[in-house]
Amino acid sequence: MLGAPALAADTPDQLVSFGSIAERDVFLEVSINGANTSQLLRFRDAHGRLSVSGAALRSIGVDLSKLGVPDTREVNLDAVAGLRYAYDPAAQSVDIVLPDNLRVPYEVNTRGLPATPMATAGRGLVLNYDAYAQTDYDYRVALYSEQRYFDSNGVFSNSGTAYMGGSAERYVRYDTYWSRSDQETLQTLRLGDTITSSLNWSRSLRVAGIQWGRNFALRPDLVTFPVSSLSASSVVPSAVSLYINGVQQFSGNVPPGPFVVNQIPGITGAGQATLITRDALGRTVSTSVPLYVDTRMLAAGLSSWSVEAGFVRRQFSLRSFDYDNKPVLTASGRYGYSDDLTLEAHTEAAAGLYNAGAGAFVKLGQAGVVSGSLSGSAGSHGGAQVSLGYQYVRPEFSIDTQATRLIGDYGDLGSREDAPVPRQTERVTVALPLGRSQSVAVSYIGYRMPDVPMAKLGSATYTANLHSRVVLTLSAYKDFSQSNSEGVFLGLSLMLGDRTQVGASVGRQAGEDTYSVSAQSSVPYEGGWGWAVQNGRTGGMQVNQGQVQYLGRYGLVAGMVQDYGGRTQASAQATGSVVLMDGTVIPSRRINDSFALVSTDGTPDVAVLHENRKLGRTNGSGYLLVPDLNSYQTNRIAIDPEDLPVDVRLDSTKAVVVPQAGAGVLATFQVEKYAAASVILTTPDGAFLPVGAEVAHVESGNHSVVGYEGLTFVEDLAARNRLRVRGAGVSCVAEFDYTPSDSDPMPTLGPVVCEPLPRRQP
Repeated sequence: MLGAPALAADTPDQLVSFGSIAERDVFLEVSINGANTSQLLRFRDAHGRLSVSGAALRSIGVDLSKLGVPDTREVNLDAVAGLRYAYDPAAQSVDIVLPDNLRVPYEVNTRGLPATPMATAGRGLVLNYDAYAQTDYDYRVALYSEQRYFDSNGVFSNSGTAYMGGSAERYVRYDTYWSRSDQETLQTLRLGDTITSSLNWSRSLRVAGIQWGRNFALRPDLVTFPVSSLSASSVVPSAVSLYINGVQQFSGNVPPGPFVVNQIPGITGAGQATLITRDALGRTVSTSVPLYVDTRMLAAGLSSWSVEAGFVRRQFSLRSFDYDNKPVLTASGRYGYSDDLTLEAHTEAAAGLYNAGAGAFVKLGQAGVVSGSLSGSAGSHGGAQVSLGYQYVRPEFSIDTQATRLIGDYGDLGSREDAPVPRQTERVTVALPLGRSQSVAVSYIGYRMPDVPMAKLGSATYTANLHSRVVLTLSAYKDFSQSNSEGVFLGLSLMLGDRTQVGASVGRQAGEDTYSVSAQSSVPYEGGWGWAVQNGRTGGMQVNQGQVQYLGRYGLVAGMVQDYGGRTQASAQATGSVVLMDGTVIPSRRINDSFALVSTDGTPDVAVLHENRKLGRTNGSGYLLVPDLNSYQTNRIAIDPEDLPVDVRLDSTKAVVVPQAGAGVLATFQVEKYAAASVILTTPDGAFLPVGAEVAHVESGNHSVVGYEGLTFVEDLAARNRLRVRGAGVSCVAEFDYTPSDSDPMPTLGPVVCEPLPRRQP
């Protein structure tokens, strides 16, 4: 490859005279390392030496940050260390030779998730309900309900339970709030009842007030934890394959030059990533690197935070409006200082109590992650809390430990509400896979509340997949702080088909024998019946129970009969929702989050599919409600055109909706009914018009052609119609009447005589 100075010396005489002009602008076809970029860029030619703008270099993949120049600056190519070029004025081309360190790597996103589109919300009202009735010594009924209004400005929700029968009839309000989210800033504002933010070394409590914070759920495509990247380079276009712990996770193609594989999937904890590059000749290059991924950490530069101010709520689910009259303030924050260090902070303030603390997650390379925190309190509760933890996960072994100690009379806002902080907590969990189908897990949990002896609980579990449908479980536990407080259990479960499962277990707990035999069949999501039966003995008493469920289009109903120690009771339950939207009222299954109301413009009995799964058919008004959508994610909804009448047409059979959380969206399929018919055209003597003659419908302006046996298809018919036919040796006009008929929406009319047009006089 020739550099610019050598090229100037070796260029033929005619080219030297061509380049002898002092300075001029030239437009050149650019190639990089011999590969054509298909770009034509403006250069400055000064006696065969080229310069170009930074913006032009950026467009062909040059990393301007390595050159230290902005887009607007003119760059002399001969002054760039490591860059060479071959300039051919006659061919008006230049081949720039770039080392990998000056090029922007081609990015390969192995997750393949598209950027989250902006979510939308219609306007409507949702009434969720859950009615429960049981017979015991008396008759009791409870009715839970949620009233939810939504529009583009946010969601307002109120929930509670009404109790009827028994000793008292009352209504208990749970939560009342309004919330609004902004996808661009990833922030959510909530006014009303809420739960304060917390970290793994602090506690939450219920307040009524305001909450404002970062909400990563608004961007499901965003990877918030540190994920390693792999860098490599290829001389020619190549195929790349990524393997994580020996399992292929991605395959794709890369252009010549450097490339980076981002957001490596399929791993939590320690593992190994192997990148294999293969060119067209079959030559392969393999690169392996160790990885460690902890989803609890934040990627470098990312931050999350939440601030709350309000009044502490007391006796939730027992009283509707029991709030403290003194305000409180809480705040939590996390920041990814680097991919190996995540910082945390939390603070609480109220009259007479102040609490603040800081913590961190530190990745120890491939040796796991250490976490720790230190917080202190002052005022009515003065003291400190120290916590330390360690986690290490790999396919062959994992350990998770956490310990917390209090110093002095440490307290938080919960301490003011008679919920003291545990004086001491300890947790250790060790898991060990035994081959592909067996595993052992051992755990120890210890905690001590103020003025109470420390509780120490140990457990061990062995699990074996004896078959793809058979699982054996052996578990044991012991409370080391109490005598005669241990147990051991042996269980076996068997899957029969996709929904039916049978199981049996035996054990001994607190000195008593226990057993259980059960069978159940889950309710299919598409709708249908489910059931469960159980016979067993626990706590020294015999237990027998049976349950039946039915999931339909409008909700779930269930009935259960239970006999516990000779005491029999029966219960019934019904859950669902009623939606008011787009001027219609429609019952549905319970709506926990987002949904779509499908409209077919009044066309009934049209099959609706969600992610290629058939959900049902539109009702008599042309509506079907699709529950259980994923908020802030792409949801694909379609209708089956085969169910449409022959005399209707529509623009599309598919729709993509992205609903906001707690809201509904309207998915309208424009179904247009039109008048059409097949018309048989003949000449006055009864012969069919020739094939290929052009037909023009005067009333609509539509065009068609004559087929075999004089048949042509005409759309958008009027009561009186006129056809002009030309070509294939004919020129005539046909007229006919059309009357719509529900029994024959697409009739065949004719024969219709096409009268010849008079010949033009010369």
